[in-house]
Amino acid sequence: MIYQFVMLVVLVVLGICTIALPCFQAVKVKEYRNDERWQLVQNKANHVAMHYYSALGFAICIGIIITTIFDIQFSIGLDRVLQYSLIAIFLRNAIELFSLRHFDKVL
Repeated sequence: MIYQFVMLVVLVVLGICTIALPCFQAVKVKEYRNDERWQLVQNKANHVAMHYYSALGFAICIGIIITTIFDIQFSIGLDRVLQYSLIAIFLRNAIELFSLRHFDKVL
């Protein structure tokens, strides 16, 4: 029960970040009139998000290699796989949102 509640809270927070990302970008594009500085901020935030996907892919590859070498077998429900996949996808948007906010303040 607690696990389901925590997963629901995580999914709601990440869903809010996913909705807030294009809204934040639209506000800043209007505010900065899409100047070079804002484009640099977007490029840096996108670069951080691409590093997230690279790290995620690397972790999945390491997991596949370890389970193949040591012949580890385990079963996991489809609902858990879908939950973790959704979290991984939504987490990219949250990372990009927070990196946009960070680079907007720093640069």
